[in-house]
Amino acid sequence: MRTRTVLTTGVVAAVLTLTLPFSAQARETESISRSLFDATPERTVSSLRIDGPTAGPLGGALDLTLTATDGSLPTERGTSEPVDVTAVLTLSPGEVLTITTTGEASVHPFGDVLTVNAYFDKKDVTYDGTEHKKVKVVGDGLIAAGHQWYGGQASVSATYAW
Repeated sequence: MRTRTVLTTGVVAAVLTLTLPFSAQARETESISRSLFDATPERTVSSLRIDGPTAGPLGGALDLTLTATDGSLPTERGTSEPVDVTAVLTLSPGEVLTITTTGEASVHPFGDVLTVNAYFDKKDVTYDGTEHKKVKVVGDGLIAAGHQWYGGQASVSATYAW
């Protein structure tokens, strides 16, 4: 009788071991990368705003605002300063991701190009829409932006679990 109990317990444990990892991974993941090109930036001493339609599905847009934490963005070549970053990424009409994080603004050492890089994770993202119930960033996402003499560019990239 003991052999039957041990065998039954072993079979149940094996079934649970095989099914639990698969059910834990049942969430669908999707890599999303949206870029905004040739935007007309709005730049002040303390902030930079870049917004417009993104490359990708119709109805996508990005509104990115960078604000210097000390009141002024860097202006000298080769210098960097922390910035607060807010990105509102419209994936499709009625589906919006809002990302609030911090990053670093730098002036390129060989030109007057302002660049910003900001990483974010699941705690920095909120989702508004009806397509999915929840959103969770898998790993880290990246917001990158630049203000060159010909305009502004920005991108938001991450892998999301729905």
